[in-house]
Amino acid sequence: MNDPNGFCVYKSEYHLFYQYNPNSSYEPGIAHWGHAKSSDLFTWENLPIAMYPDKSYDRTGVFSGSALVEDDIMFLFYTGNVNLPGSTPDHEQQQALAISKDGINVTKYQRNPILKGLEHQPNIRDPKVWKHENSYYMVLGNSFVNELNQTLGRALLYKSDNKITWEQVSVLHESNGDLGYMFECPDFFELDGKYVLLFSPQGVKAEGDDYKNLYQTGYIVGDFNYSTYEFKPLTQFRELDHGHDFYATQTILDKSNRRIVIAWNDMWETNYPEQKEGFTGQMTIARILLLSQKLTLIQKPVDEVAKILDGLVFTGRGMGGQGLILKDNIGLISISASAERDFVLHFESEDQSRALTIKYDSQNHTVSLDRGGEDGLRRTRWSPVNVMNMNIYVDRSSIELFCGEGEITFSSRYFPVGQSILRLGTGSVADILTLSSIKPTVYLN
Repeated sequence: MNDPNGFCVYKSEYHLFYQYNPNSSYEPGIAHWGHAKSSDLFTWENLPIAMYPDKSYDRTGVFSGSALVEDDIMFLFYTGNVNLPGSTPDHEQQQALAISKDGINVTKYQRNPILKGLEHQPNIRDPKVWKHENSYYMVLGNSFVNELNQTLGRALLYKSDNKITWEQVSVLHESNGDLGYMFECPDFFELDGKYVLLFSPQGVKAEGDDYKNLYQTGYIVGDFNYSTYEFKPLTQFRELDHGHDFYATQTILDKSNRRIVIAWNDMWETNYPEQKEGFTGQMTIARILLLSQKLTLIQKPVDEVAKILDGLVFTGRGMGGQGLILKDNIGLISISASAERDFVLHFESEDQSRALTIKYDSQNHTVSLDRGGEDGLRRTRWSPVNVMNMNIYVDRSSIELFCGEGEITFSSRYFPVGQSILRLGTGSVADILTLSSIKPTVYLN
């Protein structure tokens, strides 16, 4: 599985579709849409495959897209991909529509595709659709060739009165060379009076500790006018997460008016040990997005995360060298310590090449996650005031670190061997260290 698709609320339940290869855990294959639903964002029921690549316009991939729910009907917008071997370009991408009237059975629109976008071929994909007043809007990721013959990424905005006929009304944003050659999985939404363009650019070059993954996910905050369709950025592009495995975000506004984001907790061209278990990929914890006064996004696990807590294992003061068993390699670790002192937390493994370390550096004002190996270190700036707080959710094959109020997060896959031990680094002191047992969200056979 990879990109989350069609994230929505339908008849009081959360539905999540996703890119899916039902035939192999070793390669993406020809994309289908897998499907699951949940009442609490943590207990998921697998549903039948929602869409197969079985039409002329999507025969080599039912690519990513989004959902819009109106009058108890689920409208699913997606990209149909067609590979064209031996041709230039070698593929074509068009936007299509499918409909579900019961939240399970999906029927593709008979007159697909609804948007051919011939002038923007070959890379135009991942529609995110929403309604504003009496009109519908769609943002699409695209690559284009500029006057210097550079291939650059951009986000295109379309408008419709009926969800079928679409007209391009603007270019929301485009790369000037520093944001790569393709914008994937764009999303556009209002948050606390500002507008957020959230997307996954491909081809961004690493700069020190920034942009170290193969592909990135980040955002730009700005102002937007629905009369002129102009997006005026107020910030530079910022990474949303600083771990190894975070891509292809989708957001929804739920019935409680929460802006919830979920991401693919994995990364392209990465081979993890789970493949031999018969699965590849998972999703992050669902998170509430908030906007700070500095126009940065804050991420907090949804309140429903309390449902997976399964008892208190330890609470008290934590001292350097102290060790705690992380039963079944699953748990929630909460830490409160002085922001004036360094703090190190080790996750020991029977195979030390699978160990992991989280470090707060008070002198350099950085926080890091290091899972070892040639590309194991991820680090970013963080300057908590007075108190350094962390919440760390560990599952059998992942770790999600939330720093402070959620102003910094790290999401990485993590595969310890044998029993994992949680150990405080030499000289590290936690005024409060809490270890809670949590119910697993990934079940291995």
